[in-house]
Amino acid sequence: MMLIKRLPKKKLKAAIDYMTYLYDKEAWDATHELTSNAEIVKSLERAEADEKAGRLKSWADVKRDV
Repeated sequence: MMLIKRLPKKKLKAAIDYMTYLYDKEAWDATHELTSNAEIVKSLERAEADEKAGRLKSWADVKRDV
């Protein structure tokens, strides 16, 4: 934190931009990993179809049934 307080505004903006890039890259890497797995993609497609067809239960309903 001390370093951040000592940075000039221009360098602080560059540091924030870089941290944002790292955050976005990590999220993209995770998404890419999931979408590269055919089994996971098929499972997500089935889940989306189930949702559209109304075949899912709400968490409240699931808890009530237990």
